[in-house]
Amino acid sequence: MGEHVVVGSADIHVEISGSGPPVVLIHGLGLRGALWNRVRAALGDRHLQVRIDLRGAGASRETEREPLTLERWSDDLGEVLRSLGLGRPVLVGHSLGASIALKHALDHPDRVGGLVLIGGEADLGNLAPRMTLSAERIESLGMQAWVDEHWSKNPPFSESSLASDPSMLDEYRALLLENDPVDYVRQCRAIATAEPLSGRLGEVAVPTLVIVGGRDDRTLPEHGRALAYAIPGAEVVELADAGHSIPLEAPVETARAIAAFVAEIEARQAAENGDGARVLRGDTTPRNATEGPFGHLDVRWIVGPANGASLISFGQSTYPHGATHENHHHPAAEEVVIVVSGRGTQIVGPVALDVGPGDVCFIPRRTPHRITGTSEDEPLVILWAFGGASSMEDAGYVPLPDDTKEVT
Repeated sequence: MGEHVVVGSADIHVEISGSGPPVVLIHGLGLRGALWNRVRAALGDRHLQVRIDLRGAGASRETEREPLTLERWSDDLGEVLRSLGLGRPVLVGHSLGASIALKHALDHPDRVGGLVLIGGEADLGNLAPRMTLSAERIESLGMQAWVDEHWSKNPPFSESSLASDPSMLDEYRALLLENDPVDYVRQCRAIATAEPLSGRLGEVAVPTLVIVGGRDDRTLPEHGRALAYAIPGAEVVELADAGHSIPLEAPVETARAIAAFVAEIEARQAAENGDGARVLRGDTTPRNATEGPFGHLDVRWIVGPANGASLISFGQSTYPHGATHENHHHPAAEEVVIVVSGRGTQIVGPVALDVGPGDVCFIPRRTPHRITGTSEDEPLVILWAFGGASSMEDAGYVPLPDDTKEVT
């Protein structure tokens, strides 16, 4: 659903989808809410997703052009949050959007429930030489020529990301060419002259997650790590093979990190409010996303960060007849599998076990394993638990060839 929120001299374009805990997605330089399309699909409908086109970008329109600054963008954001009645949402910002989210949380901590900073930089002025050069070239050559002759020769993706999905290059390029050249140059110059925020990072008073691309050549990985280190209690997720355009290069991993972070915030709030104790059931827990090696199965993460867990996770999986998944191991977690109903073949290392109701299998960490449903009259239903990890990210997941017997 698209709508416009009038903020002074601008109509800010907003798109809203889903329901549940609110997350506000803020794009970076020269982009628009469409940057988040892949993340939106991976997050699904279990979150209220609000995608904002910044002043001077996308489908947002100005009756007069005012100077663009972090403060101006942050004020716009605040008016949108107030107009939509979002309370204290989690702000998710990419690149320039991360700095805007950070600025808003520093100035208005009572309006923000949490921060997810992706490819973020505390001091955007570090990018001034690149931004100034881009602005001068666009003013000299025009937008199309700059994109063709300069941007396309060094796009903001890692080589491995482009090799695995070349379509993201055309997707990003199309978004760039939608920009009015004057407005794109305004954004570049606003970044080059942006106020530094590094001296205020100790003031951040909301839960924060920093997502870093290990191959990011725009906002460098070491700057992202320093950002996380300087924010009290901040968590960091580093995607080793991603470049700067993380929402396009790693949307599933990004969505998974956002969902786990939001769930963790909700669990903390529930514990503080004294309403964290409740009966948990597999049939009332949302099933897993359809992406990934377990997407064809009904998997329910019943206990995890959403319940305040940090050292254990517990779930239920259903395998129709013949259903299986790839051989894999978990570097940082032990696993226990309990068969509730049906029958299956549990592979643990070199051993194949025929298992049925009441059977329990222990799988040490780093041990290859997989399970297949074998009963034709009913599906195989198992309960499983990770020891030492509350999520798949914490446990680690390493796919292996089917004939792997041990991991060294």
